[in-house]
Amino acid sequence: MILHPLFHWSPTERRPRIQRRGLVLRSRPVTHTFRADYLCFSTSPSQAWALSAGVFGERGQEWDCWQMSLDRLDEVEVREFFGNRIEEIRVRNAVPKSRLWLVGSRTVPIRGRRW
Repeated sequence: MILHPLFHWSPTERRPRIQRRGLVLRSRPVTHTFRADYLCFSTSPSQAWALSAGVFGERGQEWDCWQMSLDRLDEVEVREFFGNRIEEIRVRNAVPKSRLWLVGSRTVPIRGRRW
């Protein structure tokens, strides 16, 4: 199975750290109450948004969308899903900054639906 590209949203306040260190495991949680030993990605920016900022983002908060390419050494897990669409891909290793591309930023809507 080929999974490319993958997308991840994070609060813009984390951009300098991501640009310096990449995405690391066990970071301070945004969408969980625990420090996860995996990173979450989706196959589209909109699906990644729906699983992260669309649920957990604070209204008016700015988030960054990161694109990454899997490497043959990545430990990948496709989260169980129903239907014909993969919703979440978990990567159980850090992703270096060299494999990340800042796609753009988006603000969580102040009114109405978050997505």
